[in-house]
Amino acid sequence: MIKLAILIVLFLTSVFGFSQQTPDSLQKQTAIIIKEKFPRARILNFEYGQSLNRNFNSELFDEVFQEGDIKTQRNFMASANIPIYKTRKWSLTASGNYQFNEFEFDNLSNTSATNVFEQNGIVDFHNFSTALSSTYFSSLFKKPVIYNASFIADGNDKGFERIKGLVGLSFIMKRTERTMITLGAIVFIDPTAQIPFFPTFTYSHRFKNSEWEMDFIMPQRLLFRRLVGENGRFSIGSSFGSTGFYVNVESPGFGDVFEYSQLEIKSGITYEHRINDYLIGTFQGGLQNFISNRLTEKGEPTQDFIYKNKQDVTGYFQVGVSIDPFAKRKT
Repeated sequence: MIKLAILIVLFLTSVFGFSQQTPDSLQKQTAIIIKEKFPRARILNFEYGQSLNRNFNSELFDEVFQEGDIKTQRNFMASANIPIYKTRKWSLTASGNYQFNEFEFDNLSNTSATNVFEQNGIVDFHNFSTALSSTYFSSLFKKPVIYNASFIADGNDKGFERIKGLVGLSFIMKRTERTMITLGAIVFIDPTAQIPFFPTFTYSHRFKNSEWEMDFIMPQRLLFRRLVGENGRFSIGSSFGSTGFYVNVESPGFGDVFEYSQLEIKSGITYEHRINDYLIGTFQGGLQNFISNRLTEKGEPTQDFIYKNKQDVTGYFQVGVSIDPFAKRKT
C-alpha cells in the first residue's frame, strides 16, 4: 500500500499538462490520468509475477550465514481503491491490498542452526494493508499544486502489525506543447523506510515528428513509449520498486516479528492492451536487479537490520488485469 501511495504522489503533477487550472477539471483529469498511468490506482487490480532462478548469499549479524539458490520467487497482488468523499478541492479515498509472496529455496549451505528466513523448500508470506488517502487541490507561487497524505495500517495472516504514513506535494515547473517538467517531495512517517525522504522530479517529452515519447519520473522510472494500434501501448525502459512483508521468526533469542524489505530495478518491456472500456491487460518482462534485501525487527530503522542477502540478476515476468467500472474509453 505504501508503494501505491508513492506512485500516486510521484505522478500527481503531470496531470496539469492536460487540464484547466480549476479545481473541478484538475481533480477529474487527475483521476483519469493516474489510473491510465498506474494500474494499481484503478478501482480493482490483480497482478501475478514471477522471477527466475538465481544464486544468493546472506549474512546474519554481519557474519556469513547461508548461500544457495532461489529457484523462483512468485507474488500475487490484489488491490481495490474506493472513492468515499469528494468536493471541488478535496477528495478522500479508501484502499485495500492483499499481497502474497512465495520463495522456493534449494541447495542451501547453512553455517548456523538458526532459522530466520530461508529454508529448503517453499516459504510463503501473506500480507494485508488498508489505507486512507486525502488529496487537496490548491495553488503555490501562482501554480497549481496538489497535496497528499496517506495513512496505512498493515499486518499479515498472524494479525495486525503497524501504522505508517506519508505526505507529499507536487507542482508544475514548465509546460510547452511537447515538454513538461514538474517538481515535488515525499516524506515517510515510518522509521523503517530505507529512503525516509526524497524529492520527486518528472520530465515528459514527446519527440518531434515521432510516435515515441519519454516518461521520466524520479526516482520511479524511465520509459520510452509509443501507441500500438487503437488499443495498445508499448514501453521499454527501467523502473525502481520495492517488495516488503512481515516475517514471523520462531528462533530463541530473536523478536517475534521482522520486516523484510527488498529494493529492485526492473528493466525490459511492457505491453498494455485495452480490452474494452473497463478492462485493461498488462504484460511485463525483462531483467530484475536486486539492490538491497534486509530483515529488520518490526518498527526498527532499516540501518539496524540483522540480516541481509545478495542476489544475482535474473529474469522476470508479470501479468495483470485491472477493472474500472466507471471508466470510459479514452480518445
